[in-house]
Amino acid sequence: MNMKKLFTREILIGLLLVFGLAVLFLGIDFLKGENVFKSTNIYYVNFKDVSGLSEAAPVTLNGMKVGQITGIEYDYDHPGTVVVEVNMDKNIKLTKGSKFIKNVGLLGSAELQLMMAAGDNFVEEETFFEGEASADMLAGLATDILPQVVEMLPKINSILNNIDSITNSPALYASVERLDAISQNLEVLSNRLAEASNQVSPVLGNVQTITDDLASVSSDLKTISAELKQLPLAETMNNVKATTDNLNDFTLQLKSKDSSLGLLLNDRGLYDHIDHTICSLDSILIDLKAHPKKYVQFKLL
Repeated sequence: MNMKKLFTREILIGLLLVFGLAVLFLGIDFLKGENVFKSTNIYYVNFKDVSGLSEAAPVTLNGMKVGQITGIEYDYDHPGTVVVEVNMDKNIKLTKGSKFIKNVGLLGSAELQLMMAAGDNFVEEETFFEGEASADMLAGLATDILPQVVEMLPKINSILNNIDSITNSPALYASVERLDAISQNLEVLSNRLAEASNQVSPVLGNVQTITDDLASVSSDLKTISAELKQLPLAETMNNVKATTDNLNDFTLQLKSKDSSLGLLLNDRGLYDHIDHTICSLDSILIDLKAHPKKYVQFKLL
């Protein structure tokens, strides 16, 4: 009976309300990225400009998240200064001279990058650090790249105008028409080559036949060459040489005045004498035919 009085409806509702509030508190911290079950250390960073920074923004060390921003407040005691509360992992021990650098991304959101200083001179919790800001990528684009783009715009406009004049040029249309005619001629040539290829096949067959005949002739020539090698060519050539030498000797004798044939061929007096003798014999023969009785006398008994 006492237990029923202890857990009355009002008490249960109160406990449920407290439990709900606790769950709500832990859920909000969880959505902020805070690990309520993990011990942390609090540090403060002074900035002149916190553009892009927001609560729950990450704090990274060598690319790894080691903490987050848990609060941003304006320091009224030091005008122009904004204090950023940083909740760091308790295992991270900050050394004296460490820096917090604000990095702004392309989309405008920022994060803090911890640059740990070397040494073992560690600082205590709730120490204040002076924050720094890295070069803004968007500002760099505005100051470095945009002026170059503005300077290039007239050139780009000129190039576009030239391209427009080229595309509207009658010469371009004429060139396109020529290319179309060339493509048509190439198509006709391709068709003719296809037809010629059909005619080439018989020619190739004839060439193959001729090649076979040439191979047969070559084989016959090899056989003839082998038979010629077996002939007594050396003996034949020696006989030819001996005959040539004899002809040379005979020719020399005909030209020489010491031989009979040479005298007959080369002696003018002997030639004249023989000619005179022949002429005399010819006269005698003529006279003999004309007066046979003068030379031959017949007496009948």
